[in-house]
Amino acid sequence: MRTHTRALIGLAVVLTGTAASLPVRADDPVKNGIVCWTDDHGQRACGDHVPPQYARKQREIYDRRGVLVRTLQAEETPEQRAEDERKQRDAQRIQQQQQNDNFMLQTYGNVDELKAVRESRLQTLDTRIDLAEKAVREGAASVKDLQDRADVERSAGRDVTPELLGQIKTFEGSQADNIRALGQVKQDRDTTAGEFEREILRYQEMRGGAAATPASPPTPQPPPPPAAPMPQQAPKP
Repeated sequence: MRTHTRALIGLAVVLTGTAASLPVRADDPVKNGIVCWTDDHGQRACGDHVPPQYARKQREIYDRRGVLVRTLQAEETPEQRAEDERKQRDAQRIQQQQQNDNFMLQTYGNVDELKAVRESRLQTLDTRIDLAEKAVREGAASVKDLQDRADVERSAGRDVTPELLGQIKTFEGSQADNIRALGQVKQDRDTTAGEFEREILRYQEMRGGAAATPASPPTPQPPPPPAAPMPQQAPKP
């Protein structure tokens, strides 16, 4: 590979713009032209190939007349990519907070209206929790009844019928679903309560004349009641 110093490329390309008589191999990716880069010493170099150690840095490609064809930007380091992603997240967070602030100011005339919405949402979730807890209690009783019947058969020296074993398996599966549904509804309630608490503090801050700086962490506008899976009614054994 041939490389050329700043003086040569300056004469052939930058200053005169005339054709640089640089031989280029037929199989070279920079066909009928040259590529320039900056080395580790800050010196500009050009040639028909970029050394591997500079392949990820910014390069300029010229045709044989010395005209810039295109510029290949340097690849970002992992640290640079991480910083870009952080800035993007920060910008999205600020935008989201501004949208949420505007929503609250336009929707609620005072903090009591916001608190009333919170109580309505939490009451809906409390009702779902009560239903889920009832289903879990009933499911546990049904499973125990079936298991007791199976124990009676075993104590009498009889094999448990496939039908009864199938019932036990079905009821245990329904009970597991009900327990998961109860846990999800409780989690939804805790999340909703926390979000409203932050929203109320933010609303009071804005209405009180404090500087509207993005809160951390941001929260979305008050969510609708979550569509948590409702508990299954256990069939009667």
